[in-house]
Amino acid sequence: MKKRLWSILWFLGLALAAGAAPEGAFDWSKAKAVAPDILHAELTRKKPRPLKIHALKVNLNAPTLRLTTTDRAPGWGEVMPDCKKFVIRTKRQRTLDFVTEMRKKGIPVVAAVNAAPWVPWEKPFNHKYSDHIGLAVSDGEVVCLPQKRPVPALIQKKDGVVEMREVKPGDAVDDVQLAVSGFMFILRNGKVCAPPKDKSLHPRTFYGLSQDHKTLYLVTVDGRQKGYSEGMTLSEGGDLLLHFGAYDGINMDGGGSTSMVLVGKRGKPELVNLPPGTGLPRASRTVANNLGFYHTSPKVERAIRNAKKSNAK
Repeated sequence: MKKRLWSILWFLGLALAAGAAPEGAFDWSKAKAVAPDILHAELTRKKPRPLKIHALKVNLNAPTLRLTTTDRAPGWGEVMPDCKKFVIRTKRQRTLDFVTEMRKKGIPVVAAVNAAPWVPWEKPFNHKYSDHIGLAVSDGEVVCLPQKRPVPALIQKKDGVVEMREVKPGDAVDDVQLAVSGFMFILRNGKVCAPPKDKSLHPRTFYGLSQDHKTLYLVTVDGRQKGYSEGMTLSEGGDLLLHFGAYDGINMDGGGSTSMVLVGKRGKPELVNLPPGTGLPRASRTVANNLGFYHTSPKVERAIRNAKKSNAK
């Protein structure tokens, strides 16, 4: 009798797990265009719990599309004035402010998502700078290298190819044009590899890459908001990335850091997801770095050159 009961419970567990996973491939034809080659989908789900999901599909093959990320902070490499255990890598900044600042420089970022975890994360939780952000490279300049352990990184090489790979301390990064890092791979070679025993529900930021390396998926899942969006496990995140079309995927910094910013038709950047504890109007945390997208042109290229000259002074 006990064996039969356990068999029934085991079968029900499998059925529930299967029901939690999205079925089939996501229909991107119904998504809205943020800009050429960048689609945005907004999903509301009631099962397996209330969930609010935002996803971007980015065509990396588009000839004028460019990726950009947070560069070195002023005082880079110096001891942090407010936490002397660490050195300055980047200045913490909200994703919304990252987009606004880039656009003021003449670099028309139209979408951005938060990226790496960082230290210090300790009281009073308001430190100005970040350190230990894994591999971070901005426009060919190394911002940070892995410190004590391998890190999963989204990398754009200098030949333009985008890939996801594990980077160990001491690995050569001469071929890297841009890079941001996360916590762990949750999807590898089309198979979910997240820790199956981890059932914790949190707001999440996931990055996914297609098998042919031509499409990037960026996903935010709101959480810790009962009845609105209660968060997702890492295994569910792997399933979700598969559903959207990814072959490999990384769990980036989540929780209160999860942020997606899009620029509307009127040219105003807007935080589209709802981080926990912020309510309305929408607000977000300052984070270590962000990943943004824009289209280039001769005018934009001139603005970038001018911005570099200004930063070098």
